[in-house]
Amino acid sequence: MSKIVVVGCGNVGMAYCYSLLNQILGIDSLVLIDIDKEKLYGKVLDLNHSVFNLNNSALVSMGDYSDCKDADIVCITAGPAQNGLKSSRMEDLFKANSIFKDIIPSISKSGFSGIYLIASNPLDVMTYVTWKYANCSPQKVIGSGTLLDTARLRFVLSEEYHKKINEVTGYVLGEHGDSQFIPWSTVNLEKIPESTMESISDKVKKAGFTVCKSQGFTAYGIASSLSRITRAILYDENYILPVSSYIDKYGIFISTPSIIGRNGIVQSNVIDLEKFEVEQLENSVLTIKTAIGKL
Repeated sequence: MSKIVVVGCGNVGMAYCYSLLNQILGIDSLVLIDIDKEKLYGKVLDLNHSVFNLNNSALVSMGDYSDCKDADIVCITAGPAQNGLKSSRMEDLFKANSIFKDIIPSISKSGFSGIYLIASNPLDVMTYVTWKYANCSPQKVIGSGTLLDTARLRFVLSEEYHKKINEVTGYVLGEHGDSQFIPWSTVNLEKIPESTMESISDKVKKAGFTVCKSQGFTAYGIASSLSRITRAILYDENYILPVSSYIDKYGIFISTPSIIGRNGIVQSNVIDLEKFEVEQLENSVLTIKTAIGKL
């Protein structure tokens, strides 16, 4: 049986919790931490009231950072509030760093030795910041990365070419942000015009802001990505997912296809990219390094 702690219980954190409870993952303890304890009390009750009808036996509870000590995974969704008016995830850089400067040392001081799972923006920078503040093995830090962007790509391709989403392959890699790119060599559709590639890439890149502009936040897509990563960890699947993981060559966290198991990242960058795709990846590396440098 497993224990998961969720730090930050806004729209994303709660969607992640509900997604976990809808699956049989062997979780017996789900602990929620949030600064708004009055609202959190109601959210915890609401989730507990759902457990019976979901054929689950997990106990959902309010907690604090001391509860991280024996957790298998601590998922962090805390960060500046989403805003449909924002044009870039990097706008939250300094606010997010200030929040993580308090959160991560508090988790680390508890004696936590499990996996840090990060969903806060700017994602790749905050995954790196987590590693630095936690002073742990980089293999134990995973950012949700471009797994969500990859899901968005496959949805857009399935719509464009009238296919079921599970019939389409392809990745989005690099930064979870403006410098992300699609290695078209991974897409299993032939004869896509260059103009169509550009429009699809633009649509995928702007998808999060499109959702946020419409409903004020994104939640279900990222929650399902976090749940998929959680499953790979708890079941020790050694499954390949495009997540933000540490690349020793670059000294940062960035999304490449990575093997995920019980102890975190087993291997990063398990893909052969074409020369111009490597250049696109390195452009993302520069973007992330520049943002880190500002901190």
